[in-house]
Amino acid sequence: MSLLFNYIIMKKKLLFIGLLVASFISHAQFEVRANSNNALVSDGESFTFAEAGCDYADPCNWKFSVTNTSNEAIYMRIFVDGLTNTDGSNFQLCFAGVCLNNVTLYSGYPSTAAMIPPGGTNSAGNNFWNQNPPSTTTPMSWVLRFQAFDASSNPIGAALTVTYNFEPSLSIVDNQLASIKVFPTQVKRELNVASTEALQAEFYTVLDKKVMQTAIPSGNFKIDLTNLIPQLYLIRFTTNSGKVVIKKIVVE
Repeated sequence: MSLLFNYIIMKKKLLFIGLLVASFISHAQFEVRANSNNALVSDGESFTFAEAGCDYADPCNWKFSVTNTSNEAIYMRIFVDGLTNTDGSNFQLCFAGVCLNNVTLYSGYPSTAAMIPPGGTNSAGNNFWNQNPPSTTTPMSWVLRFQAFDASSNPIGAALTVTYNFEPSLSIVDNQLASIKVFPTQVKRELNVASTEALQAEFYTVLDKKVMQTAIPSGNFKIDLTNLIPQLYLIRFTTNSGKVVIKKIVVE
């Protein structure tokens, strides 16, 4: 009886593990990565930029790739699930060779889902890009959902949702803090900061992840950056009076 009981318990455990594995496989249809550093993008992640109407090579033109991680062809679309303080105009969404400079709430793009073969990656020309005028002062958000479908247009796997935020209050014109100097902008080990007042410095990746924070006294100060991986960073400097300026550097 004891052996039979143990056998039944073991069978139930194996069945439970099998269901977990099957559930995981059913969700692992695709992955999204940021082109700037090949970082894997997580569901619910937010990307916040202080600039609108930036240049093509700047971080606020957020470029990405989509890889089919399954053993079958998938058909991908991107849906606009939320718009805040915008009607969707002046926002470029490019995916699978289709570019639109305006998006519509609850619409999916492209109109014909893009086929990605097993193990294939779609990366060329994909981006989200806020093209509102640089003088725009109203915060805005776009909620965008990646969804895979099968050949019969049935949703498969778990969707992945990201939020693109424009938050102009994160930045002010550099000359409002003309007393701060940062050099070099392409740095290998140490960053030099010269300021006439004390500052707080916060380092962010282009994916809006804070990776470092330090207090900076007035005068000349060196910051050791050897623990940061090579890539583009945004530094948010804040004075005791609350003034903020964003600087860009590249760690080599």
